[in-house]
Amino acid sequence: MSTGLLNQLDRLRLHRLRRQGFEGRHIETSRGLIHLLELEGEGDGPPVILLHGLGSCAVDYERLMRGLRHYHSKLIAPDLPGHGFSPTPEGGMDPDDLREAMLEMVDQVLCEPSVIFGNSLGGMAAIRFAAARPELVQALVLASPGGAPMPEAELRDFLDSFRLETYKQALAFADRFLGRPNSFRFPLAWGARARMASPSVRELLTRVQKQHLLHPSEVGSLSAPIMLFWGVADDVLPHHTRDFFRTHLPAHTLFLEPEGYGHAPYLDSTRGFIEAMQAWLSEHRLAAA
Repeated sequence: MSTGLLNQLDRLRLHRLRRQGFEGRHIETSRGLIHLLELEGEGDGPPVILLHGLGSCAVDYERLMRGLRHYHSKLIAPDLPGHGFSPTPEGGMDPDDLREAMLEMVDQVLCEPSVIFGNSLGGMAAIRFAAARPELVQALVLASPGGAPMPEAELRDFLDSFRLETYKQALAFADRFLGRPNSFRFPLAWGARARMASPSVRELLTRVQKQHLLHPSEVGSLSAPIMLFWGVADDVLPHHTRDFFRTHLPAHTLFLEPEGYGHAPYLDSTRGFIEAMQAWLSEHRLAAA
């Protein structure tokens, strides 16, 4: 599957979502435009903002947003800069500029404390936002967050693992990604190979350095309630990275390691992940009744 074909499919998915009540719009920041999807919810729980991972985009959260709409007043899913329908910033895919763009965007769209959900690279972005804007975070839900520090040589090998040059490599990536066998393996492999081949993603992979990763003090300073969901079958991130979060996240963090889940739990079982999330939010009186 070529990047161009995948872009066309994403546009068809976006068109379908708009017909079903999703609103797509762009937010202007000093680093460029950020595209986001918004959906008015049917519940009385707080708004949820969903931050996706490397090579992904907002429309990939379709099933998750459909499920969450029954519990929450609003769902917001932005495309990270250079992903989905957010253009590549004029200054390129500089990690510091991307972080500032996301902060500016969320400052404009969040008007009340919300639940921040982040998966993989989006988990790192969620942590950074929660540290910078604690007053806007009612709760932080993380699924296999990225950003744990690692030596330079290991970081380079890790980033190279996202360079999926062949379909065989893409299938192996899908198997590391998913927590259980399912028919999504093949389209995931095709889509991942095309997404990771985009110029913006490739540039980002070359520009990430050790200093862009999380520091223990950033993670330990988080004050909001935190749920960290890390599927036992996740083989995308080095296993020692979960130990970093287990060690440095505040003691009030709920750390879940369920069987049958991989790197993106909302793909393995959307219902199971939502039930776990809502049960935890209910304990903190943040979920719809």
